[in-house]
Amino acid sequence: MPEDAAAPLPEDAASGAEPSETGKPAAPRRRRWRRVLVWSSAAMAVALVAGAGTAYAYYRSLRGNMIEHDLSSALDEADRPPKIGDDVNILFIGSDGREGGNSDYGGRDFVGERSDSLMLAHISPDATVDVVNFPRDSLVDLPECDPYGETEGTAAYYGMINSALFHGGPPCVVKTIESLTGIRIDHFAHLSFVGFRDMVDAIGGVDMCIPEPMEDERAQLDLDAGQQRLDGEEALSFVRARYEIGDGGDIGRIDRQQMFLGALADQVTSSDVLTSPSKTSGLLQAVSRHTATDGDLTLSRMISIGATLAEVELTDIAFYTVPWAQAPFDPNRVVWDEARAAELFAAIAEDRPVDDRMLESGDTPSGEPSPEADEARAPAAQPSEAAVEDGAIEGRDATSNPCANGLGEGTEEK
Repeated sequence: MPEDAAAPLPEDAASGAEPSETGKPAAPRRRRWRRVLVWSSAAMAVALVAGAGTAYAYYRSLRGNMIEHDLSSALDEADRPPKIGDDVNILFIGSDGREGGNSDYGGRDFVGERSDSLMLAHISPDATVDVVNFPRDSLVDLPECDPYGETEGTAAYYGMINSALFHGGPPCVVKTIESLTGIRIDHFAHLSFVGFRDMVDAIGGVDMCIPEPMEDERAQLDLDAGQQRLDGEEALSFVRARYEIGDGGDIGRIDRQQMFLGALADQVTSSDVLTSPSKTSGLLQAVSRHTATDGDLTLSRMISIGATLAEVELTDIAFYTVPWAQAPFDPNRVVWDEARAAELFAAIAEDRPVDDRMLESGDTPSGEPSPEADEARAPAAQPSEAAVEDGAIEGRDATSNPCANGLGEGTEEK
């Protein structure tokens, strides 16, 4: 071969990936670009904050809009689980309070607020994310909580998990989850209905496939079947609907919420959201106006978490619901399967893989595996009989397709 002739490209190079020193393909181009983008954005943000007063003032104005809670003063460190590794656990608390703009949603009048949804996002340094949903109808041992803000506190008792927010605000919710799971909560975000709606609108809506027409008058939901883009109002109605869809229970609604979050993750990572100043600014402003967090969730901490999330692919995001069973004395409530729940919580607390032999990955409507499913960390096939018999933990990854995998019809037919 002449010296100036081009040598044939390795197979990795032809596909857009660079071979590593070990001969194994490196990360695909999309992941590498996203990593460069986020690190560049992070470096720019740090430079602006360090050298430009206007940028720092902008950050301070955003942070000034948010309510901050000091968990270290509200909770007794001696009662909290220890911090084990470099993973990050963020608790997301969706509020059903009816104050302000939230009064437009929901038909009941009551004092105070309860958690309409509870999700724990476990972000591992190895660029995987596990999201655990806690059914709001769960009957659990609630811990004693001190009065906080306008709340009156509570003695320990057996009741619904969503009452913790009513009794002691976000610190009581954190204490409840930590006492039940043994997982250390590093940060939390307390979000309202209006905040969720505005965040979806800020990124231009979320594309989703709706397998059949869906209506729920109480949630103000009215969607046609087919591929469509949900705006903020439609997305909020979709994730809140429960009474007129499936069996009207919370478990089916959690299934739909997980499907939506998978579509949201796909939208954010595959579109121009992260590269659009207007969308990014709108998203930050929506978050700052309608979200409360712990005081330790600083700008530098957000940048650090964002850098880890830049490595995450859709197949690296798994959704789980705490293993449960119907309460024997109340068909409208659930109790946890203690053995399987303990297995799930231990894996999260110790930052090790969940036994996900029953993890569902996305299939296309034709039944052919999607490109994402080909690279999934668990197969999309039906679980084996052995997995079912030994109580393997069920879940789904973010590639799950509502039009192929179903859409949270609930635990039983109406």
